[in-house]
Amino acid sequence: MSSPELTPPIDLSQNPVSASGLSAAQHASLELVLDLIVPPSADGRMPGASEVGVPAYLLAHCVDALPTLREELDHLDAQAQAVIGQSFAALGADDRQALVETLRAQDAEFMSRLALETVTCYYQHDRVLAALGMEIRSPAPQGFKVISGDLMLLAPVRKRGKMYRDA
Repeated sequence: MSSPELTPPIDLSQNPVSASGLSAAQHASLELVLDLIVPPSADGRMPGASEVGVPAYLLAHCVDALPTLREELDHLDAQAQAVIGQSFAALGADDRQALVETLRAQDAEFMSRLALETVTCYYQHDRVLAALGMEIRSPAPQGFKVISGDLMLLAPVRKRGKMYRDA
């Protein structure tokens, strides 16, 4: 896919939104984008982000980000239509990846919050923790053992002195 001439974002008022906060097309695009952020492993050991409830997490816990997310998903779909003539969800995996990379190269903030929220949710999921060989439990009240390190590595920081003012 060549670097396309991109069009401005489309008007959000043209898309009916479901009770979840996303239209069906936006939801389909969201799941595909999530699996670009954290794809499932080829051996099936690690699930993709869409498989572990990231869409539901985003819709429940990131409601302040929904307007921007809807706008970005609509922009992604509009670019897919303009460049390839198909919706984002209808594109092949390589074309989806290339389009997202093109848009991120032009605007580094494009879907940055989505990426952050995705990995935050993903690496808390029991299935992911189990696949990583970690104990499945909440971090509190037991806590996790912190491995002792070489505190001499902090010498340059201590030598620098106080860099803040007292309240």
